[in-house]
Amino acid sequence: MARIAQEEIDRVKSQADIVDVIGHYLQVTRKGRSFVAVCPFHDDHSPSLSISPDRQIYKCFVCGNGGNVFTFVQNYEKVTFPEAVGRVASLIGYQLSVQPDSVAKPKDPHREALYAVLSETIRYTAYQIESTDGTAAREYLQKRGLDDSVLKHFEIGWHPGGDVLYRFLHAKGYEDRDLVSANVVRTTSTGMHDVFADRITFPIHDGYGNPIGFSARSMDPSAPSKYINTNETDIFTKGDIVYNAHRARTAARKAGCVLVCEGVTDVIAFWRAGIEHVVCTLGTACTPHQIQILKSLAARIVFCYDGDEPGLAATVKAIQLARKAGAEVSVIINRTGKDPDEIIRDLGVEELQKLSRQEEHWMEFMLAYHSSRTNLQSYLEKKELVEKMQPMIASLQDETDISYFTGQLEKLTGFTLKTEVKKENTETVRPLKKLTVPDGTMQAEEMILAMMMTSPEAVRKFEEELGYLTGSTHQELAMMIVNQVRSRHQADPSALIDSAENQQVRNLITDLMSRSEEESTYDETVFAGALRKVKISVLEAEADAYRDQLRTDLNEKSMALILEKYGDCLRELRRYIDEENRN
Repeated sequence: MARIAQEEIDRVKSQADIVDVIGHYLQVTRKGRSFVAVCPFHDDHSPSLSISPDRQIYKCFVCGNGGNVFTFVQNYEKVTFPEAVGRVASLIGYQLSVQPDSVAKPKDPHREALYAVLSETIRYTAYQIESTDGTAAREYLQKRGLDDSVLKHFEIGWHPGGDVLYRFLHAKGYEDRDLVSANVVRTTSTGMHDVFADRITFPIHDGYGNPIGFSARSMDPSAPSKYINTNETDIFTKGDIVYNAHRARTAARKAGCVLVCEGVTDVIAFWRAGIEHVVCTLGTACTPHQIQILKSLAARIVFCYDGDEPGLAATVKAIQLARKAGAEVSVIINRTGKDPDEIIRDLGVEELQKLSRQEEHWMEFMLAYHSSRTNLQSYLEKKELVEKMQPMIASLQDETDISYFTGQLEKLTGFTLKTEVKKENTETVRPLKKLTVPDGTMQAEEMILAMMMTSPEAVRKFEEELGYLTGSTHQELAMMIVNQVRSRHQADPSALIDSAENQQVRNLITDLMSRSEEESTYDETVFAGALRKVKISVLEAEADAYRDQLRTDLNEKSMALILEKYGDCLRELRRYIDEENRN
């Protein structure tokens, strides 16, 4: 297996955001300055995996698994360290100078051929929209507010008529079967013909940024279909696609939510308004697979379909799917009667920005939707409404929400409803403790290690006055820190994680890194106390061993030697205990 230079490993690690990388595998949720996720390393039902973007580490406080960005990929994918570096490099778009042999997954030649055809088509249509032939399309888009920056960002192009794309791709050496398989060309009784001729093209990508198809708009008012999409292919399944997911991932994580609309031009309109955490489902039929993709982008899904009847009905179904999948959901209702790009054109960017901030609780939407379709003068219909809404209200986790929406349902129906309010789960507030030497030996050793990782002076003191720790994992880490400080003059916790040969040491390092600054900052007095605690523990164990030996049958010479050593041990132990009592 090829060896990756340490300099490259460090560059990959410095450029990788651990939240983004873990977010590629898991749904991550912001919690204060950190992020949390359901831990994949044990049977976790609530988020117990904590991710620190400041320290670039993760830690599960239930099973103890922890480490840095490479450790996570190693443990999640069950690969070697070089393979993990390769995976991370691939995720962040870093080209390694050498490729570990087993990092590169086998590529499907057929799929790769289709990606190549579609990439070439994107380049060709992007060129055409800048040409004389694309003038009308370019001017049409400009009138709708799509300037050059928008065309470039979304790779929007123009597909001329006359089967020019087929002739171009055929001349470039692409196989006809691949052109047909990618659905950019179709075979008819009259020969090979372009699928998207005389249309503006909007490329569609998968979650990794691979091109997989197009949505294409006709400028001909008499065209039977204003928009057409790529047919189902080996790489394009409409129900599996979330348009713009590969671009919106980082923005969605930062925003804490992903905004979901209906179509490609809706996404572009929101992007023009400075709202980048936006995607679309290429229509109103949201699928369970799309919900899973949306969950991977952000903890909260905000649906913003059109405010017409089909859009409202689709919102109901999407909420149900998202709730079933355990996602946090809210809704934005577009009551303007205009598409997002029409809002910008007719009312201004500010109005679309304002709309994006008008989130409603999903229960608020469902109550309004179903009550508006109920004859509130009919007892039977009101009863049916109550029977439909009460299970939804009962599914809410927040007691205030339960109480509020039960009250709203009572107002609508005139019924008196029972509300089961959960008892408040109060927790005892623990007072802050002044930093002191811990009582236990293991805790003292962890304090020593935490300070050694932040202070070369602590390492020097450790070598001079102790030089060992009683726990095998503690001792292994202590020696690693000592060796690293000797070579680098300072400990680098992330590099220690990389060099650790077993997960117990990695878990210990992330435990120590997760401590507060107060606990890990070197304090001479506290450090000396922790060293003393370890010495006392070791001397007590040594004294016990001497006592056990003295109880055995020994010759006179051995008895005298052990008695001497036992006395020396007790005197040293007494000295440390007296010193401990004085402090």
